[in-house]
Amino acid sequence: MPKITLPANLEQHDPTDRALYHLWITDRLRYNDLDPVGHVNNNAVGQFVENGRVRLFDEIGRDPAVPGQAMRLGWVVRRLEVDFIKEIRFPGDVEVGTRVVRIGTSSMIVRSGIFVEGDCACTATTVSVCFDMIGRTSMPIPEDIRAKVIRTSEGTD
Repeated sequence: MPKITLPANLEQHDPTDRALYHLWITDRLRYNDLDPVGHVNNNAVGQFVENGRVRLFDEIGRDPAVPGQAMRLGWVVRRLEVDFIKEIRFPGDVEVGTRVVRIGTSSMIVRSGIFVEGDCACTATTVSVCFDMIGRTSMPIPEDIRAKVIRTSEGTD
């Protein structure tokens, strides 16, 4: 079976550039997202990034739940790095762009950008590990999911 790879140098692209992202969600800001100085807090930003990743996992496919059986494949966060570029203020919406920029044997690097009125307010880089839910350990990313990651990352799916 041929090795499936992403286009070269995706990790080098500017994460504040909207053009990097192919998968988008919109989240509404909530009053309880605010910190004491009136900014949307870091916990809310983590939720926006998570919502984008969950959408990505929905797009690339998951191990379907079978009644009476546990799911075998899941995704866990190994690392999450967030850069806060400008403040996000209530009320309003944020747009979250998500894209896989690198795929390995059992993990992938997911880049996220959070945009407010067209401007990038935060970026995040997440290492997501393919996880065997029964054996409770990392596992190789199945080839069908790898192929779907590539198609989703190229914007062709």
